[in-house]
Parts: sequence; C-alpha cells; structure tokens
Amino acid sequence: MMTSTLALLILFCTTLVVLANLRVLLQDTCAMLTACASRARDSGQMISRGAFVTLWLLIFFLSFF
Repeated sequence: MMTSTLALLILFCTTLVVLANLRVLLQDTCAMLTACASRARDSGQMISRGAFVTLWLLIFFLSFF
C-alpha cells in the first residue's frame, strides 16, 4: 500500500512539474525539431530518416491493432 501511494505521489508531482513548464518544453521541442530537420535536409538524409521514422510508426501502429 505504501509503495502504491509513493508511486502515485511521484507520478502526480512529475505531472505537475511538466505541466508547470509546458510552454518552455514546447519551445525547446520545436527548436530541436527545427534544427534536426534543417541538418537532415542540408546533409541529404531527409528521405532516409523519414523512412526510418515511418517504419517505427508503422511498427507501433500495427502492434496496437
């Protein structure tokens, strides 16, 4: 019982911290995705990386259905 209570408390606190900093988290994520996309486009790896991402999305999608 104590372990479950502690796990729920940690989950709640973590969710609260993420929600409190959601704007900064979204800004950093957007900046990182923009930088990665421009680097992939400049180095000519956009198609291969896009195919890799599509493959993983297909694997995850098919595992749920």
